[in-house]
Amino acid sequence: MCPPEVVLPDKQIFPVESAPPVRPHAKPAPAPVREMETYPFNALHLTEALKLKDIAKLFDLKPQVLNPNRLVYELAPDCFTIFYNFGSVVFFNVDEVVQRTTLERIRNFSPGIGEPATRDTFILEVARKARNTVTFDKVVVDRLNRDKIELISLVLSQSTALEFFENKIENILTRLAVITSDLESAGKTTLSEKKINQFIGQAMAAKQKLIGTLYLLEKPDETWESKVLDDLHQEATMMFELKDRFRTIDYKLKTIQENLELLANLTTNRQHLRLEWIIIALIVMEVALFGYELFLK
Repeated sequence: MCPPEVVLPDKQIFPVESAPPVRPHAKPAPAPVREMETYPFNALHLTEALKLKDIAKLFDLKPQVLNPNRLVYELAPDCFTIFYNFGSVVFFNVDEVVQRTTLERIRNFSPGIGEPATRDTFILEVARKARNTVTFDKVVVDRLNRDKIELISLVLSQSTALEFFENKIENILTRLAVITSDLESAGKTTLSEKKINQFIGQAMAAKQKLIGTLYLLEKPDETWESKVLDDLHQEATMMFELKDRFRTIDYKLKTIQENLELLANLTTNRQHLRLEWIIIALIVMEVALFGYELFLK
């Protein structure tokens, strides 16, 4: 794991302890071959969107990758911090102190970012001669490289982003259930047309942001060049049920929008009916005044 001294903002990258000196004419002992090693992932969804170029300016360390979709830092060998433009960050094999320092720097830059909205942890296990496979709590690979780390990081970040949308949709459904209950019991809703239109706007905005992340579910470019990566990506995507969860969210959003449009129509009809009664009342008043004038004459 990256040592605590590796602090991303200050570009301090060095081990906790230096290696012992080698005596002259003495052969260094060979490093022991480990049959299995484990590395932790920590995925966090911070906000709806991150401006990666602005984030890159916060740190002195030169990124390995900076493009419109992701920002990748290698803090030390086999230690990575990866930011995604849709609001997630993934730490791979990074000490908790470094994680906290990095998140504090992001919050200072963007005060609107608070505690992570969603999070997920995962384990990468390297086992010699093992078959690459993904289970519910870990991924097993035969060799460790950056492509595999980034691929699993992407899937984890997608999962935390989808969970963020799932929570948001459930909140909208809860509010909609209250309105539906009012209609069922009282035959009307206390919400004004403006409030209902704002509610519709929130649902449409959530759907638009979800559609804007459609590319997330597309296969990374690296999978087109490597069958190993392609198989690993398919297995990880299925394990986290990304496509099924996306379809469920999309279906719920459509249902919400349809119900809110019906409410908007009811409210509009109510406004029209009120307007009609006002017009009728004005006509009655005009006739009454005209009759009164005739009576006076």
